[in-house]
Amino acid sequence: MFELIRSNQRRSAVLVALMALLLLALGYSVGEVTGGGGGPFGLVIAFLIWIVLTLVSYFAGDRIVLAISRAKKISR
Repeated sequence: MFELIRSNQRRSAVLVALMALLLLALGYSVGEVTGGGGGPFGLVIAFLIWIVLTLVSYFAGDRIVLAISRAKKISR
């Protein structure tokens, strides 16, 4: 059972890292295209967006998924 928990934690960390790389590459690209030489500024904006998304998913991810699926509390 503990192997499955560790496997899930590794997979989650890989997904978060891949999301960071994707956002940073996108931010750099958009920064370069929109304002010649604005790549570093795009990286900073992308990094801030990644931080916000990561914190929201960590602290409120369960509630978001339950709300999307219209889950309801059951009673006896």
